[in-house]
Amino acid sequence: MSAVLKEKGLSDQEHADFITAVKSLLAIETTDQLLQWTQVELQALLPHEIFIFGVGRISKDSIEIGRMFSNGFPAGYVSDIRRADGEVMSPIMTRWSKENKPQLFEPEHAHTQADIPPAWLAIFQKHKLRNMAAHGMRDLSSNVASYFNFSRIPVKLTPHHAYLLELLVPHMHVALVKVLEQIKPAQQRSTTSSLKLSTREKGILQWLRAGKSNWEVSQILGLSEHTVKNQVRNILIKLRVKNRAQAVAKAISTKIISAS
Repeated sequence: MSAVLKEKGLSDQEHADFITAVKSLLAIETTDQLLQWTQVELQALLPHEIFIFGVGRISKDSIEIGRMFSNGFPAGYVSDIRRADGEVMSPIMTRWSKENKPQLFEPEHAHTQADIPPAWLAIFQKHKLRNMAAHGMRDLSSNVASYFNFSRIPVKLTPHHAYLLELLVPHMHVALVKVLEQIKPAQQRSTTSSLKLSTREKGILQWLRAGKSNWEVSQILGLSEHTVKNQVRNILIKLRVKNRAQAVAKAISTKIISAS
């Protein structure tokens, strides 16, 4: 991983900060720990004044927010972009939902972007958000997604910010899912978690049962090894197990996958 990160453009210091940040995320168990992480390890890589993130259900042009966390983000902004049906509308969120890649926005470029409504831009400027760098992860088997939005970043946004989000958000997504699972009332938890495995995750589990490595699974399914690794990590968290062998055993015992 080290060589890949440096080849893509991380400085030596950013590389060290990234490794530290990911290691710290792995140890996070509570909301307070996750929020503290954003103010220490994350700030070292992606300085920002305010953020908002959470999970929700995506529709064509809006998102129904399920659980939300923020630090300093104006509550009035969310209220102002909330529609009569209770869902929120943001052109940056909509753009991310369509493109599934990091989004960078600075208001001075709004006049060149046809998908930025003047009404939303007025709300953005009203709350003095200054800029936005956003990205998320979505469950490919449903419309449920996590979404991370950072604003008032103290420098001009560049493609490097997008690259940092590509590296960080998959790990942040896993930590957020883990935290949300921990804070659910015990009676609401099922033996395999209320977060159902996606079709892809079940397929990967079948190949893990066959003893395939992440690289072998990536070649079979036509995915990157990094994507398979993230999917395996999600599987472990959803099944609340520590390793691949335990995941396969639990998936078989609960009939998520077949034993043959």
